[in-house]
Amino acid sequence: MTQHSKASDRLVVIGGGQASVQLIEAARQHGFAGRIQLIAEEPVLPYQRPPLSKQYLTGAFGQDWLHYRPSSFYEKYAVDLSLGTRVASIDRSAGRVVCEDGTNLGYDRLAIATGTRARRLDVPGADHAHVFSIRTLADVDSLRARMGQARHAVIVGAGFIGLETAAVLVQCGIAVTLLAAGDRLLPRVVAGSVAEFLLDHHRMHGVDVVLEANVARIEPRAFGGLGVRLTDDRCFEGDMVLVGIGAIPNVELADEAGLACNNGIVVDEFARTSDPAIVAAGDCTNHPNPLIGRRIRLETVHNAVEQGRTAGVSAAGGELPYVQTPWVWSDQYKLRLQSVGIAEGHDRTVLRGERSAGRFSLFYYRDDTLLAVNCINQPQVFAATRKLLNQRTALHPDQAADTAFDLASLTASGVNLNFDVPWPPVSKRRQAVLEWGFE
Repeated sequence: MTQHSKASDRLVVIGGGQASVQLIEAARQHGFAGRIQLIAEEPVLPYQRPPLSKQYLTGAFGQDWLHYRPSSFYEKYAVDLSLGTRVASIDRSAGRVVCEDGTNLGYDRLAIATGTRARRLDVPGADHAHVFSIRTLADVDSLRARMGQARHAVIVGAGFIGLETAAVLVQCGIAVTLLAAGDRLLPRVVAGSVAEFLLDHHRMHGVDVVLEANVARIEPRAFGGLGVRLTDDRCFEGDMVLVGIGAIPNVELADEAGLACNNGIVVDEFARTSDPAIVAAGDCTNHPNPLIGRRIRLETVHNAVEQGRTAGVSAAGGELPYVQTPWVWSDQYKLRLQSVGIAEGHDRTVLRGERSAGRFSLFYYRDDTLLAVNCINQPQVFAATRKLLNQRTALHPDQAADTAFDLASLTASGVNLNFDVPWPPVSKRRQAVLEWGFE
């Protein structure tokens, strides 16, 4: 997809998340002059998903607050909206998208940003009406309705969704039991002293964290209650159960259309699929990352936004390689965890700061090569190390451990290192709720 667009071209975008919106914006800004059609399965404008488990769950902010761009954005960029519309198939030979309502839309260029869906718990009883997940507005609306009648919740899963929701619920006065399948929290992201710190922090706030807890079934109780039975026969009861055990990429449309898929839709560094007329972006893609030396599928806001931008440039006929070190953040209570890089394959860790002070970072190394960093309430350390990893600038373990050493001194001059804000930045009207954000 290197030819430039014509006014007669049509770009069809499938998906209602942040990747889609960023893609549309980049396509227009880089000269796409044709028609743009956005097809979204949910009947609302594309919205941010991270606040679903935090601010939106509390009810402090409404749906309009979540919108990634206001309705005026779609008018400005001349985007035709097909909301509440599900795509049934992609006919590549005819250059046509077929919707379940019978609508057929021709395309010259197609973008797929279908995201992921919540992984379901595959045990008896998991289909009970009071077993919830958090992925969509409708999911959270149902969960909030039950929260008003709940005194105790059981959360299955120790990832970001589980931990952030646990923090919300206990602050709302609901007792929480959190069941973690492994021997630590956030096993895909953190290790060592960071995992221990998070465990202690949640327990300090009253969360009953149970490690190495494997669910066998969910049993109904009187008055809509539930019992979560483990494989070792222990049982934990609550008025509702939240399942947060990961996500599955929505690749069915792409796969059935004959596009290459392997743990996501396979794309190159320009977000181009195996079909030169089709790009893909966001959680549903598997892309090469030369900074970590392998292909990867990411479920982060940063990935959706940056890869969406790359896909938009490609859709307009340009090229903007997506080559960045993965990063993610999570707010829990007054704690901000920021993580950059991939720790897989590390053989040592280096601690910077004091865990007891609640402000420290853990650096992951293979030999003397920095792979990743977890930061607890240290946004400047995160900002500097993100730049170092992107620039492939060496950081010796002794420098990482030395709190007197200025990490920013190793980064390129003139670089703005202020990352102590959510993504996207919070406007003045979006005030913090409960204890969110780093202080």
